[in-house]
Amino acid sequence: MARLGRIGACIVMAWLALTIAARAETVVADLSEHQIKITTGFAGTELLLFGVADSPGDIIVTVSGPDNSVIVRRKSRVSGLWINAESVQFETVPGFYHVAATEKLSEATLDDVLRENGVGFRYLSLTPAVDIGPAQAATFREALLRRKEVLDLYDKHPGLIEFVSGTLFRTRIPFPANVPTGTYRVDVYHVDNGWVTSTTSIPLTVLKVGLEASIFRFAHDYPALYGIFAIALAAMAGYGAGMVFGRR
Repeated sequence: MARLGRIGACIVMAWLALTIAARAETVVADLSEHQIKITTGFAGTELLLFGVADSPGDIIVTVSGPDNSVIVRRKSRVSGLWINAESVQFETVPGFYHVAATEKLSEATLDDVLRENGVGFRYLSLTPAVDIGPAQAATFREALLRRKEVLDLYDKHPGLIEFVSGTLFRTRIPFPANVPTGTYRVDVYHVDNGWVTSTTSIPLTVLKVGLEASIFRFAHDYPALYGIFAIALAAMAGYGAGMVFGRR
């Protein structure tokens, strides 16, 4: 199976090379899969991104999505208790963000390219929903980024893109077990002397399937019934445990 997978990848790369020659584009890329299916036993996965460039240069890949609003809360100690004191809501925050770059692209050049193009999670346009002071916005923004890093949804260390042969390149994109469902965007940038010369985008979808999907849909479509069912199930489990331990 591994041999067939390598043969398949070689065929696709050859097809990409012919495509790029025919279209006179700078970079063409694709993913090993365009869907990530989350089942009950899902423990994370990784996808292979591969492509070809028709001119020398470097490659940067960003994976972003899905966008949602996020509320960041600050806790304060009041009378010996920690309570929520302030909160700031951010709009269009990617649930997952990943960056990869070629090894020969220096850290300084990579940082310049990311900043100039507004990519890389540190240069995302994370805007508060209400107008607050820049210092306060920066504090809550950093808290948001730290939280995403702790959850393994953002990684401040870029992944590695390697050139396999000539202008053929590839990278592996890791997705954690808690990756959110929704529509993602994979952007591939061709960089020459610190300037982005070409980009291409690849769609990606993360979705729940099987029993996990059925429970998810039921919980969102019928929240009241789901709550009653969850309480009844917990009560039955408690009663059953009581019967078992009560007989000993």
